[in-house]
Amino acid sequence: MEQAEFMRGDTWGFGGQPVEHIETHAAHVFLVGDRAFKMKKAVKLPYLDFSTIEKRKAVLEHELEINRAFAPSVYLRTDEIRGEPVLVMNRFKQEELLSSQSGGIADSMARELARMVVESHVIAPRRETPGSEIMAGLGAQLSKAFADSPDIFPADEAREFQFLHQQHLTSLSPLLDQRSAQGLVRRCHGDMHCGNIVLLDGKPVLFDAIEFSEKIATIDVLYDLAFLLMDLGRRDEKRVANLVFNRYLHLRRAEEDLSGLAALPLFLATRAGVRALVAADLAHELEADASANKRKDALEYFHASIAWLKPDQPRLICVGGLSGSGKSTLAARLAHDIGLAPGALHVRSDVERKVLAGVDETVHLPPESYSAAASAATYRAIFQRADAALKAGHSVVLDAVFAREDERDAAEELVRSVNARFTGLWLAAPSAILKSRVTGRRGDASDADAAVVEKQLGYQPGEIRWKKVDVSGSVAASETLVRKILQL
Repeated sequence: MEQAEFMRGDTWGFGGQPVEHIETHAAHVFLVGDRAFKMKKAVKLPYLDFSTIEKRKAVLEHELEINRAFAPSVYLRTDEIRGEPVLVMNRFKQEELLSSQSGGIADSMARELARMVVESHVIAPRRETPGSEIMAGLGAQLSKAFADSPDIFPADEAREFQFLHQQHLTSLSPLLDQRSAQGLVRRCHGDMHCGNIVLLDGKPVLFDAIEFSEKIATIDVLYDLAFLLMDLGRRDEKRVANLVFNRYLHLRRAEEDLSGLAALPLFLATRAGVRALVAADLAHELEADASANKRKDALEYFHASIAWLKPDQPRLICVGGLSGSGKSTLAARLAHDIGLAPGALHVRSDVERKVLAGVDETVHLPPESYSAAASAATYRAIFQRADAALKAGHSVVLDAVFAREDERDAAEELVRSVNARFTGLWLAAPSAILKSRVTGRRGDASDADAAVVEKQLGYQPGEIRWKKVDVSGSVAASETLVRKILQL
């Protein structure tokens, strides 16, 4: 390819306009005017073959078909420029990438990211490949690659990775194959990280799905999600990763019974391992300073991978107190730091009550939805959800009023049959503060108002053995107190 020819605007029908060029390991992208033109390099690698025009044309047409499902407003058509097949796309600004966002990702965007992932999995075609076969292949490739690069990955740690990965795979193979049988192995996006998500009209949109290998893109949906969770954590967006994780599981509760959480550490470790290899490959190609940075990245990913594979004792944190005590706010602010990343499953009684009623979480329920029978059903639901996660080895933050002694006892009983640590917190504040807080709520799952608080003040909660926390101060002050108690 004569690159100079493609650096002229008139080649693309934009005479006189400047052309920007982006090069990847297997493609050239030319940006001009309001368009982006992608061309495959004439390369043949172990995992792809673009060596002929016919093969490049076919893969670009496949790329168009796959990505239109995710981003129809971005992917337009295939074309031919100077005898070379190209993929024509609408151009967007680099600052519109999720990876380019500064100042932190808002909670509302985290909810949109979860929705985006859910929608991608709904449309992803089902595949019959056994889940254990997929993960075994990935584990073998990673173990060999780590062993073959002792200049970056210490040999003893490479052996540790291999042992731990195989140990997880052996215990999880029945679950992985069961998930495949349930339709949870699909032809996914496969490359779901922050650099492949663009914000269009304020909504996150996936693009640049894996197009060159059906095998690489055929994965468990939680393994697909794991890439985004890992990447968010890597970008110091741990809280956002936890919010995405929790929202995804809420929206997918019909498909995910939470048993799959047992495989999440393996999925995250494997994703981190793949990123370690990508960084290592680049380190071998770059000059000294740039190579040193990539070696550092490779080792950090590698060590994170091993950390996810090491045993971790799950925790059950119960947060109780009257309405307005800030249970849900505190639980959400703490969840990402409880247990292995992406943090604890946050189970909230207000949300589960709405699920049982079959309504959206912000819909106000009638009084009969708060009867003794309805409340008992709600507590059964939150305990069942917490129990499923704990049995999968995953930490849980459970928030509810817990006004009755038998409710608190039942919560503590959840850890009896699993190797989990328990901490119960009872949040308290003066009645005037509680009433003020519930009166100021908007768009929340809780239906409590000042009258509800007044009624709750008359409860006889019995002996409260949980750690009492004065939350009459600011949210930040309350969080500091609770973090000290939990040793976070």
